[in-house]
Amino acid sequence: MYRPYEEIFKRKPDFRVTYTIFSQEEGGRYNLPNQGIRWDFWYEHPEHSKGMLFMIYPEFEDSNGNIITDPTLTVSRYGTARMWILADEKIEYHRNKIKFGTHGFFMEGNKKVGECEVIELINLK
Repeated sequence: MYRPYEEIFKRKPDFRVTYTIFSQEEGGRYNLPNQGIRWDFWYEHPEHSKGMLFMIYPEFEDSNGNIITDPTLTVSRYGTARMWILADEKIEYHRNKIKFGTHGFFMEGNKKVGECEVIELINLK
């Protein structure tokens, strides 16, 4: 059984996104991920240097906005996810940089495997 990040971190998620996971033909993954994948995150900002990645993990939601709790199910290619900044000390760093509409990417190393757009600020308000 999947253990939700809200239970682990004892706080609300930092923000929510709509996402698209790239197909292999688009330069992305061979297959769709499962809940609990630990992708890094990238978004453009003048203070970020090229190649800089952030430990901000997605927690995928079902079509009703509920956390997917079965880790054996693959997630949809398109959908919404709650995003979690792993290191509490980095929340302030991102607070004034991640905004509604910020465009970002799910990363496997230096490879973009999905893109997303911020649709809601929660803990980053």
